[in-house]
Amino acid sequence: MSSNQHGAPAFLRIDLAAVAANYSIIKNKVGPDCVVAGVIKADAYGLGMAKIWTALENAGCPFYFVATPDEAFALRHLTQKPIAVFGGVFRGAEEDFVRHNIIPVLNTMDDMERWRDAARTREVSLPAILHFDTGMNRLGFTSLPDNIDDKNLDIKIVMSHFACADEKGHPLTAQQFSRFQTIATHFPHAQKSIAGSSGVFRSASYACDMVRPGLALYGLNPTPEVKNPMRPVVSLSARILQVKKIPAGETVGYGASFRADKEINVATVALGYADGILRSLSNKGALYYEGQACPVIGRISMDAVTVDMGTHMPASGTMLEVIGPHQSADDLAESAGTIGYEILTSLGARYHRVYTG
Repeated sequence: MSSNQHGAPAFLRIDLAAVAANYSIIKNKVGPDCVVAGVIKADAYGLGMAKIWTALENAGCPFYFVATPDEAFALRHLTQKPIAVFGGVFRGAEEDFVRHNIIPVLNTMDDMERWRDAARTREVSLPAILHFDTGMNRLGFTSLPDNIDDKNLDIKIVMSHFACADEKGHPLTAQQFSRFQTIATHFPHAQKSIAGSSGVFRSASYACDMVRPGLALYGLNPTPEVKNPMRPVVSLSARILQVKKIPAGETVGYGASFRADKEINVATVALGYADGILRSLSNKGALYYEGQACPVIGRISMDAVTVDMGTHMPASGTMLEVIGPHQSADDLAESAGTIGYEILTSLGARYHRVYTG
């Protein structure tokens, strides 16, 4: 992360007030009887765990999910509220989980047995979340585990995860929910949770007792077929390093993958795949100058993107919009043939980060 704005090639602005507003949008959507947990794994989707946690904490977030034990231990320095780890408890990490009061999401019988053993050794009942695979075919139990009434396991939450909730009307979503409801009857005293960001907006019944939004908190669209209901969180702009006029017939960039069919003004912009601007954007997508789309031409390189400036010849140092009013992170992802998650989590460390709100 650049500490000197004058030496920074690009600026990443993160609106913490928008994060808090997005949390409130989801809270209002699910109502007062549903817990809205904050998913802040992967350094809060690349935006900075500590800063995002502050915004969520100020919005009243009561519960947090991360992906790995190391993320949980780092977060524990910030809060005493419940923290759960999606990836379970790694072998040998049981003592650290107990000491830091981290709740594992148990995905396998091996997870469960080791967590039971940790509880029996201490002669206590340890909190846990049981994850059931209802159709994702990734993590989770595929059937009821043995001895679910073991007094050493305090099963706080029973959860599953939708595979296709971002696709409106996908039949698997309803099938998964039906399977989850059947499983949930075996755990009358545990909270139930299946919906992430997209599930929140598909059906009120999917909210259950807890929802676990991630992408929606960060301004990505949980309902891609309609206008984004969330407030934008991220904006990104980058400096022009040089603009030059090239004649018809000349090529641009590695591999000479772009050839000009007329005289054009080419700007070289100070960001590249080292900064999370995916190489798949080569000869696709655009950056924006004064609201005008400037097509990406040539290959994305490690430190540079080249764009066609049309008739414009802005001075070196002029900023171009990468993500902002004219192009969301989801728009950029579509041009790259990927999803907004990958754009946010790929954003590099060389940006000068500015937190507002």
